[in-house]
Amino acid sequence: MARHIEEQLYSSLIDAKFRFMARGEHHIDDIYARVKTEFPLLCDDQYFCSENCNAGNNQSEWKHTVRNALQRLKKLDQNIAFTGKRGYWSFG
Repeated sequence: MARHIEEQLYSSLIDAKFRFMARGEHHIDDIYARVKTEFPLLCDDQYFCSENCNAGNNQSEWKHTVRNALQRLKKLDQNIAFTGKRGYWSFG
């Protein structure tokens, strides 16, 4: 179960629709960096996926939240799309 901080981050990303990303194609690492710049208090690098779920790993849980928000928005917003290349997203 996600903590309140990850729920806040998810809601903030959904509300912002990643408008803070420049148009074009971006690697997920660049998206993470930009999210951390935009929402530094909601990105806890000390809380890992492995602490949140059985199948988790040692990546920060907030990054999983970013990917979940991207997946949700790609269904709702034509300006956000997965490019088909691993790790790359397009913003229009």
